[in-house]
Amino acid sequence: MTVLLTFALAAAATYLLRVWMTVAGGRLADSDRLAALSALVTPAVLAGMVASGVLLVHGSPSVPQVGAVLAVAAAFVVVRRTGNVGIGLVAGLLVNGLVVLVGIG
Repeated sequence: MTVLLTFALAAAATYLLRVWMTVAGGRLADSDRLAALSALVTPAVLAGMVASGVLLVHGSPSVPQVGAVLAVAAAFVVVRRTGNVGIGLVAGLLVNGLVVLVGIG
């Protein structure tokens, strides 16, 4: 239940940040710097969630599992090639599921 609540809060926070930029964007000065920074909010939040999920176990730093490392690597490659974070997330989940199914991590 805690995991679901954490994901729901993270999703709500990222959604509210994106909505705020859309709604307040008309009132803000047109700035290329602000546009560039706002485009990095969602990838930064996702990267933070992934890093904490891969590198922490029960709140303590740990050596990441093979499946998690392979999933992150696959997601990174897909995002770099497609420029789409959603497709990268799906690719990472598929790789992690395959690794778990095979039983190597």
